[in-house]
Amino acid sequence: MSPTDIALLEEKEVTKIGLKTIQKKHWEKALAHGRYLEAIHFDKPPSPLHLWLESWRLDRLGKPLFDLGCDVKEDLIDLTESDAQALNMKLLEARRWKQATSQLIKVIRKFDFNDNTRNSAPSLSTWLESLKLEELDEPLKMLGVVELCDLGDMDDRELASLGLNKLQRKHWDMGMLQVLKAKKESGLDGKNDDPTFRGWLESWRLFRLAPIMNDIGAYVQQDLLDLEPQEYSLLKMRPLEAKRFEQAMIALEEEFQAWS
Repeated sequence: MSPTDIALLEEKEVTKIGLKTIQKKHWEKALAHGRYLEAIHFDKPPSPLHLWLESWRLDRLGKPLFDLGCDVKEDLIDLTESDAQALNMKLLEARRWKQATSQLIKVIRKFDFNDNTRNSAPSLSTWLESLKLEELDEPLKMLGVVELCDLGDMDDRELASLGLNKLQRKHWDMGMLQVLKAKKESGLDGKNDDPTFRGWLESWRLFRLAPIMNDIGAYVQQDLLDLEPQEYSLLKMRPLEAKRFEQAMIALEEEFQAWS
């Protein structure tokens, strides 16, 4: 629940809490503050650490970050270089980490899982959890929603079948604004991610390199854009594989330039 949500609570629900005299005064102040925040549009949905990590394909770092005391993504700005080194990141993970944290410093508390075309959208379950709507995971799957882009296919009747209350509908609407914006701006409808990484490698006859790519932290094709040409040798390619890989990288760069 965000501060602006409390104005949506019914009076009878507040009465059940049984506020004392002083608490009632504090409650009125909280209501006034919530209305002020809503008036200035300071109303962001929750953005937990795991959502941010997953959007940058860095979710492997979740446990070591938690062990360091990072509970929310804003805690990351307190990490030192030595702390980051202790995470034992793979080559490309380290590059995504550098890019992600530099953006984070500029946009602290701004929820935008798609502010860079080289990161990716979170899973449906993670997105729902970030909006405190995790109980909708199963009902949505029953409707045939598998990933975020599927939400755009829902009509009003299907949305009504979810039985959302006021607070849930508010969080849902905020989340959907982000999904639709991401779908429009950076191809969340699948154009950037079609085919899958495996399919992309197979289409270029490069699937033999998949384990090596995993070892350096490349989990989707856009991760390869962080590789420098002089680092292609890390993939230990055969001569013809190297030629196909260079052609694939040219095509990949053109695709992402078209969407940036």
